Amino acid sequence: MCTYNGQRFLADQLASIATQTHENWIIAVSDDGSTDQTLDILAAFSEGLKTADSVRVFQGPKRGFAANFLTLTCNEAVQADFYAWSDQDDIWLDTKLETALDWLQTIPTDVPALYCGRTRGMNSHGKPMECSPLFSRPPAFANALVQSIAGGNTMVFNHAARELMRIAGDHLEIVAHDWWAYLLVTGAGGKVALRRTTFRSVSSA
Repeated sequence: MCTYNGQRFLADQLASIATQTHENWIIAVSDDGSTDQTLDILAAFSEGLKTADSVRVFQGPKRGFAANFLTLTCNEAVQADFYAWSDQDDIWLDTKLETALDWLQTIPTDVPALYCGRTRGMNSHGKPMECSPLFSRPPAFANALVQSIAGGNTMVFNHAARELMRIAGDHLEIVAHDWWAYLLVTGAGGKVALRRTTFRSVSSA
């Protein structure tokens, strides 16, 4: 998760992670210099968990959202079998992680794999809005050259995909971390699955 002055939304996102049907998770946060109550909210959430080290906070690079996500992804202090990106204003569906892992675990561990989906927005009153576009062309490197398939807030990927990003480095000047992941995984011959129905929700600003 990457944060920057996210106190308005952060508690709802943390609550949606806490209610995941897949319960074996930790939250690694890269905070890009918040001056509001973001860090206090993270600390309070961490104190309420059974495992003390379930939330780890790192200092972000202060070079924008893409650099923040890329730096966190390449941070070797964070190690897992699978990784999910989260914006601070997301609200995850309860089965998000379980659904993604059901597919990711069918892929050999040495094959880079990326699972993603559509985003459904919410208005300021919590009412569901339209889903993000449904692309008709299948996930592939040729298609990745001309369009990004999904938002990073829907992406879950395996360790092999994470290693591709780590080796490429966190110093790159990229437009968006999600498009970069799609390009990298397909360019390396990896697997990408796009869930056609709503994958999770995001609160509107």
